[in-house]
Amino acid sequence: MIEQIKENFLIKHIRKIKYEKKFKNNNDLNLFKGVYSSFNEAQAAIPKEVNQGYDNEKSAMMYKDVCSTIVTTDYPNLFWLSKILKNGMRLFDLGGHIGVKYYSYQKYINFPKDLSWTVYDLPAVVEEGKKWAKQQNATALNFAQRIDDFDGADILFASGSLQYVEFDLAATLKNMKSSPKHIIISIPLTPLPTFYSVNNIITAYCVYILRNEQEFISGIVDAGYSLVDKWVNEGKRCEIPFYPEHSIEGYRGLYFTKI
Repeated sequence: MIEQIKENFLIKHIRKIKYEKKFKNNNDLNLFKGVYSSFNEAQAAIPKEVNQGYDNEKSAMMYKDVCSTIVTTDYPNLFWLSKILKNGMRLFDLGGHIGVKYYSYQKYINFPKDLSWTVYDLPAVVEEGKKWAKQQNATALNFAQRIDDFDGADILFASGSLQYVEFDLAATLKNMKSSPKHIIISIPLTPLPTFYSVNNIITAYCVYILRNEQEFISGIVDAGYSLVDKWVNEGKRCEIPFYPEHSIEGYRGLYFTKI
């Protein structure tokens, strides 16, 4: 009965108006709006007067408060990293912001002394990351200027970043001379065909990609990898109001090894 009332044309119209206001005035939540068929279509739905993406000062200043903590969804990453990290390894952290996981994880697993941890992110974030690394004396932390600069790395790590970039990971892996031996990913995936939404992260609006799960995993397998483990990060939801069939209850965690 309640669902029937909610779907009433007039009631639904009022609910949409209220949500538009909530989305626009958001200052403390991670909100999503709309379903689109392409990156460009979702991008066109973002108002020109708001920050778009993470390449701005306010977005670059985020997450410093979590550099010293971990959450439940970090434990599978910690488990696998603790098993595979060895002396002299190079880890490429795709979309790692200012190096958040580098700082938080070193308190829970022993990093090899000669570990090289390289973060790729957008220019404003990288600039802030370099300043923060200098303050923290994080000499093992480096920053890359290209998203595909992980040819020769031992580990590719992407924790909650690929949904913000229109990047064909499988094709990139296939074209590398020396692709990573290990890949650990946390990503929102869907059984539906790949679609796009708009995410309000408080400091900016971002195009948000929900990729088809089977296609994403098959692409990496076809690039020469074996899927070792798969899990659900239940704390990472993506609820898109008025599109319940497109909403997901948790990200997928994936661990691949090179065959």
